[in-house]
Amino acid sequence: MPKILVAEDAQDLLDAIVIILGELGYRIRTARDGVEATTVAREFEPDLVILDMRMPKMSGADACAEIRKTSDAPIIMFTSSNEAVEVRDAISKGATDFVLKSTGMSVLIERVKFHLTESEPPPGGKITHQKAAPDRAATTARPQSSPGAREQFRTTSLVVDPDETSRSVITGIFKRLDQNVIEVGTAAEAIKAFNQIRPDILITEWSLPDMDAFTMLSQFSPGRKGQKVLRLVVSARLSPEAHRKADFAGISNFIYKPLDPSRVEQVIADSVRQIRNNLKRNAAKAASDRAILNPLCPGVPTLSLRGVRRRGNRRSARKSSPPEPARGPTAHPQPDFPTGLEGPPKRHTHGD
Repeated sequence: MPKILVAEDAQDLLDAIVIILGELGYRIRTARDGVEATTVAREFEPDLVILDMRMPKMSGADACAEIRKTSDAPIIMFTSSNEAVEVRDAISKGATDFVLKSTGMSVLIERVKFHLTESEPPPGGKITHQKAAPDRAATTARPQSSPGAREQFRTTSLVVDPDETSRSVITGIFKRLDQNVIEVGTAAEAIKAFNQIRPDILITEWSLPDMDAFTMLSQFSPGRKGQKVLRLVVSARLSPEAHRKADFAGISNFIYKPLDPSRVEQVIADSVRQIRNNLKRNAAKAASDRAILNPLCPGVPTLSLRGVRRRGNRRSARKSSPPEPARGPTAHPQPDFPTGLEGPPKRHTHGD
């Protein structure tokens, strides 16, 4: 079973987390401060870490940075703090996810299951946690990998927002989830990027410098048949008219400013999970269709010989059948007696 390190200075809360995770079958080690958390992490080598943001001796963000030196396991900050400065500090030091204590234990357990499921290895493999490529240009291409590998189902997202601060918060979440992401600041750049990369997820500010999101969305070229792009709007509160336009444009969710990091994290994680599940289902269906079409040699196109056999049979029939006699006004029936006689021999009677 996966191993989880829980660092929390409030004993009653720590006990509750240990009981719930223990009942789910996880192996648990605990720490009461940041220094102890870094020590236990080196010895225990957990598959996932839960850190309180504010702990004695060393803060959760600093403990996160220290753990990141030796581990790339997902780190969830379970905190009562929702301050943007503290959140950005933890993100810069390697935090993977945020869960507010006020949201309850059920949300924490859901995020634990999500990250451990995302980290499950293929059959016969081992758990690995790969970092997203920091090069912005490198994210334009979808990674090519063998079927069954985690990279096969990595999503590509396009973030459109002139506000660089909010844009960095959103793109940072995608990168911590190990997903491809492109960021632009204007609608013109977004239209060009969208038509080139065909993203799985689009997150856009409603009010852009050169046009609004509704106008921008109308200029996107249609994607390939069957492709579904999740469209989300991040903006201040919209007017009823803007909401109607957003619904007409196929917007599936809204993220309101000022950004609530935990809310943003949850919406993005749910969107990524939805797209990944769609990709997995499509891949399984394609594999099933190939197996049905050609069960003996999967992956090899099936050749139909029905028409070839039919044409061959007609040729054989033509070769074996005798030629038909000529027909027309000059044709004469063939005689039934030897050639040269005018008719059948006469019968002789007495008296001839």
